[in-house]
Amino acid sequence: MIEDDVLVSRYWPSIARLVLDRGITYPAAVELARMEGEADAAIDSKVAELSQQLGRLLGDSPRLDPWDAVAGVYGRAWRMGLIDPTSAVWRMNSLWSQIRDLDESESDGLQIIWDGMQIKEQDDGSLSSEWIDRCGDELLARADELIPPGAIDRPLCESIREAMLANGY
Repeated sequence: MIEDDVLVSRYWPSIARLVLDRGITYPAAVELARMEGEADAAIDSKVAELSQQLGRLLGDSPRLDPWDAVAGVYGRAWRMGLIDPTSAVWRMNSLWSQIRDLDESESDGLQIIWDGMQIKEQDDGSLSSEWIDRCGDELLARADELIPPGAIDRPLCESIREAMLANGY
């Protein structure tokens, strides 16, 4: 996600604090949480170190495509009542600058995000909120299926949504 500028450097210390609040205490996360105001390069280096630590922990376990994870968090947050369908679709639309050059067929998550942007772009003010909510509900149900059922509990989903909101997503 660093390479895609989805979460800019200055937000990672606050994200690390959210992770620590959940009892996840990887050494790089502890250090990252203390890096408020540090140079972007130093923060990015610490995020890369945290990624390596997590990679060692996960070993050969399967990984989600990053865009499946992004779309899936919107779906899971919707299912948990943390975001309404219209807000989720509008927030997906804000990802345009990060995914505009990507092939939507590369992942289900990218396809869902593009579909969400299309729903938003169709709204010229004449569409009913019920239509937008119905389309959003269908889209978010698909997105929720991208993440395994027990992979994100409510507290973790709340933390992820808080971090995404801090970044405008």
